[in-house]
Amino acid sequence: MAKGIKPPKPKTCRVCKTKFPPRNTLQIVCSPKCAIQHAKQQSERKQSKSEAESRREWNKRKAVLRPLKHWEDMTQRVINDYVRERDRELPCISCGTWDTAQWEAGHYRSRGAASHLRYVEDNIHKQCHRCNAELSSNAVPYRAALVIKIGLERVLALENNNTAHRYTREELDTLRASYRAKTRALKKLSEAA
Repeated sequence: MAKGIKPPKPKTCRVCKTKFPPRNTLQIVCSPKCAIQHAKQQSERKQSKSEAESRREWNKRKAVLRPLKHWEDMTQRVINDYVRERDRELPCISCGTWDTAQWEAGHYRSRGAASHLRYVEDNIHKQCHRCNAELSSNAVPYRAALVIKIGLERVLALENNNTAHRYTREELDTLRASYRAKTRALKKLSEAA
């Protein structure tokens, strides 16, 4: 070697992890065998990235084609989860029972009669399965308990609200995101307590 030129520092092979003296600064593997294996790994990574990207594109195209009903149902599920978490320490709003096969989020004004109130928190409360499904929300005791819980003014506002509203997908996405965040916050509070 010429005087004054330092030999290159040893590098670690990216494939077999052994130390080797590189012939130049760009060499990253120790042998042709490791170079072939490294090239295979690189092509596999590239292929998996392209497959993941194509899956993302496919899912985006699929989401655009889904009907609004799909997004409404997804939003309703998220809001129902929030209501069950919010009212976890309360009994059924209609009959006051603590025993049920399944807790549900029951609407005071039904989704069919007042679809514009479908996602309004004052309109949705925890109910037992019997009151919600078998007794069609058990409306008379529901109203009495609702007046005690949220006050007569808010109940009357619910009953008199007949302004039709058709939700857009963007509104539903926003609602879903905000109620997921609220549910997470409630769960953190309950775990901390």
